Amino acid sequence: MTGLTSDGTPPYENGHSQNRKKRANVLLVGSGRMGDIRASLVYANPRFKLCGVVDVNMTAATALAETYDTTAFSCLADAIQACQPVRLDGIIISTPTFTHAALIKEAAENGLFVFTEKPVDETADKIKQIFDVADDAGIKICCGFQRRFDRSYVAAAEAVKNGAAGKPVMANIFFGDSPCPPKEFLLTGGDIFMDCSAHDVDYIRWVLQDDVDAVYATGNSSCEELAAAGVCDNGSMIIKFRKGAVVTLFLSRSASYGYDQRCEIFGNKGIVSVMNEHEHSTVIGNSQGIVQSKLKHSFPQRFNQAFASELDAFADTLLDGKEWPVSVHDCIRVQKVADAARKSCELGQEVKLDYNPTKDVEIESTGSDPVDLVAM
Repeated sequence: MTGLTSDGTPPYENGHSQNRKKRANVLLVGSGRMGDIRASLVYANPRFKLCGVVDVNMTAATALAETYDTTAFSCLADAIQACQPVRLDGIIISTPTFTHAALIKEAAENGLFVFTEKPVDETADKIKQIFDVADDAGIKICCGFQRRFDRSYVAAAEAVKNGAAGKPVMANIFFGDSPCPPKEFLLTGGDIFMDCSAHDVDYIRWVLQDDVDAVYATGNSSCEELAAAGVCDNGSMIIKFRKGAVVTLFLSRSASYGYDQRCEIFGNKGIVSVMNEHEHSTVIGNSQGIVQSKLKHSFPQRFNQAFASELDAFADTLLDGKEWPVSVHDCIRVQKVADAARKSCELGQEVKLDYNPTKDVEIESTGSDPVDLVAM
């Protein structure tokens, strides 16, 4: 189902790669928080050669490049030009979403495969256009949805697939981010549904093998300043799927006790759960009670293994021609669900999703009595 092996490890850890002697030559674009994570994992993976770090912030690019024994560049064109004696295979994009389209188009013009952080772009229409550009150029876009590569989430998906819980009828997903972003970021940052729901929406669609029928979302603000600015830092979504399952998704920008990420899938014969991971597994019990460590601090700690396996799957695509597990339709439909949640919260009513099964183009309708949409 993913880039993990049967024992849940990245292929390179146990020598499972079909091309152990080959290395994929890649450029990393972006030297921020995700760029730092990606650089360390690429450098540690013997299936990659990191040929350069690209960022308009040359100070940050240089610092990251020096850490991992490579070269810094201020733009992708310069990096590609400088690497011409070496056959580049792909680029890894860890930059803000609004920069993705131009970078992917430049990669396509140079025949380079692309791994990119989610989302591919800011709207479903733009995502479709970018994938069309990639298809025309004969390159692949590999969008990262890391739940599909996490050992616990993969095991849960396999359990549901194998009928451990029977027919899934309900699911409850809890996402509490940590640490809380600065208030200045929240006041100018993105919508909580657009920013925080995508990974879990992709995961539950993948597990249920179903599409979303309708979304109702609401949210609130944890302080008066955010409320005055119309910024929700907490949100809840009720997601109805076409086969009948109902999923609740709770989102918060701040869990003071650590990174809280849980998932429960309830079926007519049982339940499958993904629980939180703690800083360590020691538990102390005495007359004072039961004590254990805090939850892992944030997503880099919680999903480090998933990020590594995700990049190894990208190596599979580059070196072995394996299909990337996330399709253009997955990317579009996840974006549509997030956008529907944002609209639902603004309108205070359910937003129904429909699509043209022939053209695979999704359409949205709102209102307490959803309109029957005519196929276009």
